[in-house]
Amino acid sequence: MINKKILNIFALDILRLQFTLEATDHINLPNYKGSAFHGGFGHALKTISPTWFNYFFQTEIETGNQKPKPFVLLPPLDNQQTYQPGETFSCELTLFAEATQHYAIAQAGIEYLGREMGLGYSRGKFKVKSIEKSTFTPTENTTQKITLYLLSRLRLKSNNQLQRQTPEFSLLIARLLGRLKTLQQSYSDVAIDEQLYRQLLQQAQEIQTTQSNTHWDDWDRYSGSQHEWMKFGGLLGDINYQGNLQAFIPYLQMGEWTHVGGKSSFGLGKYTISYGEE
Repeated sequence: MINKKILNIFALDILRLQFTLEATDHINLPNYKGSAFHGGFGHALKTISPTWFNYFFQTEIETGNQKPKPFVLLPPLDNQQTYQPGETFSCELTLFAEATQHYAIAQAGIEYLGREMGLGYSRGKFKVKSIEKSTFTPTENTTQKITLYLLSRLRLKSNNQLQRQTPEFSLLIARLLGRLKTLQQSYSDVAIDEQLYRQLLQQAQEIQTTQSNTHWDDWDRYSGSQHEWMKFGGLLGDINYQGNLQAFIPYLQMGEWTHVGGKSSFGLGKYTISYGEE
């Protein structure tokens, strides 16, 4: 059985909305579509309700620090850049903590984006064909080996420097646990077990990297708010880890939904887990 005490470190509700979309116009998008979806979703919310735009996007707090955005918007990860009318594609919008209670306004933002504003260079319109809702539930696994497949660019920092090499497990889990902790502290009143949190970070030092096949992949995007081109490169590929992983599995599974590393709300830091031998 899964150790319930470990799972209760984070009391973080997670809701995923899987949108199936159908182009009603010609849509032209960049190779990585995260910026187009992220920016379009923000503009749609701002038009519908500045209050809800501020909730989802303007996350600066009184101290001047930034809270993590309470969502991840994952675009289609294929290389297709044009969609003809009638073609279908999909995106995922994942909400965290109290934001899960406001899924209807987030859903309305995606629908408004497609119906009224359009997407990409051509402002091509689309309609929402279906929405599938799912909530995160961990599953038990006692494997001693996992493979992480980095599906969108992973941006991890150590000593304030982006890591262009395969991350050690201790760095990966430290950034993942830190993200989960910050999400909970930002959007929930439930405290975590700090002693167990520190024990997990220490135990992570024992997990070994047995094989990796990663490479750095650059991505340039234009920031409409800052009026300049910005580099958002990151690691892609796969990594094998081995050791006493059982205590970390629930968090790694949460990370499949929350993503990890920088610019996660754009869909970066997405990975999936394969358990045991290849």
